[in-house]
Amino acid sequence: MELWNQQYRNLAGTDDREQLDISAPRWYLPDDRVSSLFYCLLHGIGTPLNEYVAELTSYMETLRDLDGLFDAGYMAGIRDGTEEPGELELYAASQMHRWTIEVSTVDTTNKLVSKFSYTVDDSAKTVCLVRSGSYFAVKVDGYAI
Repeated sequence: MELWNQQYRNLAGTDDREQLDISAPRWYLPDDRVSSLFYCLLHGIGTPLNEYVAELTSYMETLRDLDGLFDAGYMAGIRDGTEEPGELELYAASQMHRWTIEVSTVDTTNKLVSKFSYTVDDSAKTVCLVRSGSYFAVKVDGYAI
């Protein structure tokens, strides 16, 4: 990101051209890989990250399908950002939002390793996530982020 800013810094504010936003929003390139999934799930909802994580984890605790799959320490780790979110959070998000979430996993050379879908009845929309290690990218409503 710093290299990108150096290359385009000279374009900002030099004349009457439209001002460029050369610093990408935090949800676009998260500095913290733990929050990467949450930023992808948040896109278009308009909720602050901490509120979203609290809402999703509270919802997870009510899901019978997830009984016995996590403990208080795991939930605390997700809430404070020390635990990496994964399949449990994806499943809960699909149920909470009534979304079908398609997850594609790629290796370090961007070759598809696996593809899986979390589906719900009467889905409101389909959200496509791509995972590379602990980082996620999202395609939703025709936009890739």
